[in-house]
Amino acid sequence: MSSDDKRKLFVMVVCIDKLGNEAAAERQKYLMDHFKYIEPIMDEVLVAGPIFAEDNETIIGSTFIYKTADKKVAKELLEADPYFKANIWAKIEYHTFRGAIGDAVGGKAY
Repeated sequence: MSSDDKRKLFVMVVCIDKLGNEAAAERQKYLMDHFKYIEPIMDEVLVAGPIFAEDNETIIGSTFIYKTADKKVAKELLEADPYFKANIWAKIEYHTFRGAIGDAVGGKAY
């Protein structure tokens, strides 16, 4: 991994579910559609997955780290997701992100 690759910027998206059982039901209803959408774009994603409540069982949101520094591109990717279309998220935040340490950057990138 080159020094430039280690200092690459990404867009991290944090999505927090709406409160109540409706969001959880919609999340379950669209789970397979979500997987069908995300699998073909896996090359665009560094990592993604659910966010859990304190019980480590209840899903309360989703996080995506897209392999782009362009928030517009990340927004387009997210808005094409069936979960977005199902309107399960109460809050969505887009943040530019650079990994400084860890496996994704080959150890350390500073």
